[in-house]
Amino acid sequence: MEPNKNTAPKAGGFRRIVLCVDSSEASRCAAKFAGLFAQAGTELTIAAVALDPNLLAPHAALSGLDLDVAHRKLLEDAERAIAESSSALANTAASVRTQVIDLANERADVSHALAEEAHEDRADLMIVGIRQQHGLARWFEPSVADRLSQLAPCAVIVVPAGYASTREIGTQRILFAVDGSSTSLAAVNTGATLATPDTLIRVVYVVDRAIRYSDFVPMTLLEDAFVKEGELAIAAAAARLESLHNVARSLVSADPIRTDISAGDVSHALLREAERWNADLIVMGTHRRGVARAFFGSVANRVASLATIPLLLVRE
Repeated sequence: MEPNKNTAPKAGGFRRIVLCVDSSEASRCAAKFAGLFAQAGTELTIAAVALDPNLLAPHAALSGLDLDVAHRKLLEDAERAIAESSSALANTAASVRTQVIDLANERADVSHALAEEAHEDRADLMIVGIRQQHGLARWFEPSVADRLSQLAPCAVIVVPAGYASTREIGTQRILFAVDGSSTSLAAVNTGATLATPDTLIRVVYVVDRAIRYSDFVPMTLLEDAFVKEGELAIAAAAARLESLHNVARSLVSADPIRTDISAGDVSHALLREAERWNADLIVMGTHRRGVARAFFGSVANRVASLATIPLLLVRE
């Protein structure tokens, strides 16, 4: 029987987007990437956080630091970051508004403040640049992005510093990483909204051959079990994708991939496959809590810290 294609999401279906920015190169890359989604009918909020100087310098009074001056400087930095992103998006057809979030007036950290902004905007997507550097300004580091993906009411796209898309018409090669969970299938449903009939799609399940549960269980048995689980996971995901009117069945491929036996992990295997296949977006689910969160959530965080292409994180 031909799959029902009447329930397919509309391609490019994100209509309320929060772009989170600061003054970094990563945010400039995120703003440029956000331009791919800033279409007519899209509401885009450009949000920047001004950190609380009292938290940055708790002993300021002892050192003679003027916190009022520091506060104004932080607000100016946030406004400058917003102005830069606004300029980059000036020629888009989206409706753009801006918001400076002053943590000196909020009882929240960066992640909670941005998540609350997304709640208020009823956002269905957040976009954030990510970088790996040290210092007080590194509030868009991988751990912040990971926490944001748990708090946000919507999907989160993480754009790495230095990323520059070579395509002007959106994501054309989407790699879905699945694990057989309902969260993973939710990520497939969300990621599918970015597909067009010309989009190449690949679904993978990573068979972790480096894992050891017990010396009494032969590794071949474990690997066979993982392969069977993976085949079921990718079959379910592929079936969902192939049922959608905006996905061409002939352009969907699905296979299990494997980690190295003696070294490597799931995140590295996934990133190697993304590079080999020339993906321009990775889509995966991230779990909120429990054992699944401890393992699969850490994989998503690791992928975010290492990826050189954007990563779409989705939770139920």
